[in-house]
Amino acid sequence: MKKILIILVVLLLLGGGGGGYYYYFILLPEQEAMAEPAAPPPPDTRFVELQSLRIPVMRNGAVINYVSMDISLEVLGPDNEELARSLLPRVRNAFLTDLLVYFAVVPVEDRILVKAIKRRLLILCNRVLGQGVVDDVLIQNAFKQT
Repeated sequence: MKKILIILVVLLLLGGGGGGYYYYFILLPEQEAMAEPAAPPPPDTRFVELQSLRIPVMRNGAVINYVSMDISLEVLGPDNEELARSLLPRVRNAFLTDLLVYFAVVPVEDRILVKAIKRRLLILCNRVLGQGVVDDVLIQNAFKQT
């Protein structure tokens, strides 16, 4: 009986060792070879910050309150950053002009529609700076002041 028990334990150890060898040295290398290639490196994202914008909200020819926003432009690469910084006064002027008209029409008593403003500003950036220079417009703070 003792011999059968010893033989059984030895066979279990050999089977476990063989299974471990098969898993770690045969199956894993095949799975790693079949795995997807590594993702490409992240793009060189840079941020160009504008001065805070303070837009008056006009109703019937009078200012009823102000909307303040902190805006940054997300650009890819140093060339686009340099172009955006050099044309920043034009971008700021386009933003102020468009948002002045926008807030004269859209009610801001309830809330500020940040997604709509973000889309408008991205379209303006593409007009002023050219397509593909600005990847995204980030609005950090948007609130109304009375």
